[in-house]
Amino acid sequence: MSRINPRVKVRIPSPNKSSREGAHPTLIVVHATVSHNRKGLTDLESIGRYFQGPVDASSHVCVDNEAYSARYVADTDKAWHCAAYNRMSLGIEQILPADGTEITLAMYRETARWIAYWSKKYGIPIRVGSVSGGRVIRSGVVFHSQLGALGGGHSDPGRNYRMNRLLNAARYYRSKR
Repeated sequence: MSRINPRVKVRIPSPNKSSREGAHPTLIVVHATVSHNRKGLTDLESIGRYFQGPVDASSHVCVDNEAYSARYVADTDKAWHCAAYNRMSLGIEQILPADGTEITLAMYRETARWIAYWSKKYGIPIRVGSVSGGRVIRSGVVFHSQLGALGGGHSDPGRNYRMNRLLNAARYYRSKR
């Protein structure tokens, strides 16, 4: 776990973004894409091209099972990844088929690096967050599935995803900053 910073290998700016209208990020949302997770940067590039298209979707970053990252939307902008919670959140997509069974330690670590980075930069606590009615009740980290219908009604990152493992790794990286 020696490297503490995310490893951004792909930068494909998405036009699918808007203003945060002065909101400060207080929530980090963990997502899973429905993708193949091929070796190399192909999947990160494909998702970037998708986010450049005429879709109402984007994310700040994406990570893969090889611990590579892609950047699509600047933190200062609102990415379109979780409906009513976009304005106050930062989004991390992860390349996996969405049930969490194939996630690697390398992906957990790269995702944790982003959480640690954003925690330090924006003061977001590394803990399980809570939302209700389109509002953040407790700042922190949440799964997309925890946002309910107002967050888009998704079920990712899947029932096998280990939040405790992710948060423990993020705390480690945060302590090294």
